[in-house]
Parts: sequence; C-alpha cells; structure tokens
Amino acid sequence: MKTTAVILLALFALVSADYKLRNQEDLNKARKECMEAKKVTPELVEKYKKFDFPDDEITRCYIECIFDKFQLFDSQTGFKNDNLIAQLGQSKDNKDEVKADIEKCADKNTEKSDSCTWAFRGFKCFISKNLPLVMESLKKN
Repeated sequence: MKTTAVILLALFALVSADYKLRNQEDLNKARKECMEAKKVTPELVEKYKKFDFPDDEITRCYIECIFDKFQLFDSQTGFKNDNLIAQLGQSKDNKDEVKADIEKCADKNTEKSDSCTWAFRGFKCFISKNLPLVMESLKKN
C-alpha cells in the first residue's frame, strides 16, 4: 500500500514537473497568435482587456486557443487539472483550495458541447470565483 502511494506521488510530481509555468509574456504571445487564428475583432479585444468575455463563438474559441497554448486544455480530453493547479496555485501555500475550485469548474463535458464551449464554460466558472488568482498567476513568472 505504501509503495503504491509513493509511486502515485512520484507520477504526480513528474506530471507537474513537466509543466512550464506561464507568465505575462507567454500570455501576450498566445493572445496575439489566438487573435489572428480566431479572427478576433478590435472591439472584442477591447472587451477582453476589461475581462469582459461575451458568450459568442469567436470568444469561446479564442479562450480554447489560449488554454491549448498554455497546455491547460485539450480539445479531446478536456481540462488538464494538474497543469491548472500548477499555474493558478503557484502563489498559494495550500493548493487544496485551488484544486477544489478547479475540480468544480473543469467538468467532464457531460453536455457533449463542442470543445470551444467546453473550455469557455470552465474558464467563466473559474474566473467568476478566482479572477484575482488568475491575474496574480500571470505576474509571478
């Protein structure tokens, strides 16, 4: 039993160790690439700067693109919770709180939504509860 626990902890450490924490520079690069790829209008860019993310196809797919570039979401398998915890919980001593919030918001897509809608739904859920934490995670690195 102890051996199994040690192996699981080691695997978790390896998965987390492979994830590179992203910073504001990484976000700026991803934003630029995703804005071009998803044909985001200047009007939408202004809304995004104010953390106003309307529920439309362009915005949903833009968020999925950012999450994909940050290795936080996969269009087939969904949210990468360990990476989300590493990225968003980096300033927290106790990551259990962050993990609990992520697990509430990172659903398994039982609605069978398209991947853009799936990523956007999790994003909106998480920032509704943790916008300061999201903003802080980008300043750290």
